[in-house]
Parts: sequence; C-alpha cells; structure tokens
Amino acid sequence: MNFKIFALVISMISWGFSNPLADLAITKLPSVLFAFIVCGVGFLFLVAVALIRRRTPVIAWKYVIPLGIMQPGLAWYFASIGYTHENASTGVLILTSETLFTVLIGVFWLRDRLTPKQWLYFAVGILGVIIASSTSRHVETSSTAIYFLISALLFGVYANIMRRYVSGYSSIDLVLGQTFVSTLFFGFFYLVGGSVHLPAISANIWISAILCGVFGVGLPFVAFNFAVQAVPGKIIGPSLNIIPIAGVLTSLVLGRGAPTLTQLIGSLLVIASVSLISEKPTDRKISDQETTI
Repeated sequence: MNFKIFALVISMISWGFSNPLADLAITKLPSVLFAFIVCGVGFLFLVAVALIRRRTPVIAWKYVIPLGIMQPGLAWYFASIGYTHENASTGVLILTSETLFTVLIGVFWLRDRLTPKQWLYFAVGILGVIIASSTSRHVETSSTAIYFLISALLFGVYANIMRRYVSGYSSIDLVLGQTFVSTLFFGFFYLVGGSVHLPAISANIWISAILCGVFGVGLPFVAFNFAVQAVPGKIIGPSLNIIPIAGVLTSLVLGRGAPTLTQLIGSLLVIASVSLISEKPTDRKISDQETTI
C-alpha cells in the first residue's frame, strides 16, 4: 500500500510538473506539432511498459478511437493553445476544474447524486475557477484562458465515458491505444497543414516538449493506474491537490510566471471544494471516476 501511495503522489507531481514544460515548449512550437510530440512520446513510453509487462494488449478500438482523440489528444491541444497567452501558473490552476466538470457531468448524465452540502462545495469550486480564470496575467493583450476550461471540460466528458463504457478493460491497454490514436490524429493534421520540415528552434524547446510527453502522459498514466488498484478513493480525491501545488512551484523555478494573489485565492477555493466533495462519495462514488484518468 505504501508504495502505491508513493506512485500516486509521483503521478500527481508529474502532471503538475508537465504544465510549465508545456508553457515553455509552446513559445516556439506550433500547437499541432506540440500535441503530436507529447502524444507520440507518451505512446512510446507506454509501448516500453507493454514490452516490459510481456502481455499482449487487449484494446477496444470502438471506444479507444474517440477517447484517444479526446484524451490526451484534444485536451492537450486546447491546453497548449491556452499557454500561448497565459503563463504556466494560470494554466495549472484553471485545470484543477477537471474534477468539478467530471462531477457535474456525472450528475446530469450518469445520475450521480450530490447532497445539498456537496452542491455548496461544488458552487464554491466554480466560484474559484471563475476567479482564477478572470484574473489571469496574460503574456500578450489577448486572453486564452477559455481554452484551459475547454480542456478541463473535455476531461470531464472523457472520465464519464470511461466510467460508463470501458470500466472492464485494462487501463494501461486503453491508454496505450488512446496515445496511438492521438499520435496518428495530430500527425495527420500536421502533415495536411503543409508542415513537412521541423522548425529550427533551440534544443531546450525540443527537450521541454519531449519531457512533457514523459511527465504529462506516459509516466503519470502508468503510475496512477498502478496506484488506484489499492489506494482508497478518500486518498485519491485529495491527492489531486498536489497537481496545482507542483505546477505552481515548478513554474516559479523555471521562471514561467507566478500566480496573482487573487488567483491563489481562487485556486484555494477549488482545492477546498474538490477535497470536501471527495470526502463522501456520491451514490455511484465520485472516486470511481478518478480511476480512469
């Protein structure tokens, strides 16, 4: 159990760490190329895991194809657009709303039930998201914070589809198929867009994009799915709070932007909301949704 809790913490730190890397890489890389690299590196990482396991993956392609386009595909793509005009701290704070969107969609689609107190916690979380997104510091005059919300919404849809249709499949096999689909998806659009030659940019940008694929897709998916086999939901829910903390700290270290005081207040509301909602699962257990990340 202790080792699996350690794996859970590693997955959360890894997801948080990947956001400043994405913010750095997107300064020079086109969004489609960046998404292609991230998904491709994540796919290769999972292929290596599959070879180590010496087990033939069983992939439900009728589900994996749309899921792969959605996550990590479009979710990473829209997040990368967000980073074109927003700093890393803004992105990682707004993306904490993924859990709130997952809960809300579960209520209206899968008929999950929230107590009046949980609805209050949810409303506090939404208020926090509004505060964090409306007071962000833009790298340029335009705001692209809305794209982080789109990415978070896509995750909520994805998590509930996973709960509804593919709960009986191996998570590692599913993610392997998803990253394969998303790699082909963005590779196709990159070539169709007429971009045959890779841009001439510094090595640190390429390294950032590659590491983003490792720490944002490959490693955390494997570590998280290993951990949830034994870690109870009451630990999984609050552990999500590690992601924004790791993201903001890494952003400060890499010089990718510090959050404003108002943003911190908004993010604390979101973190408190997620923790309180996770204390008592809904009828279909909110914690179940997290096993499909």
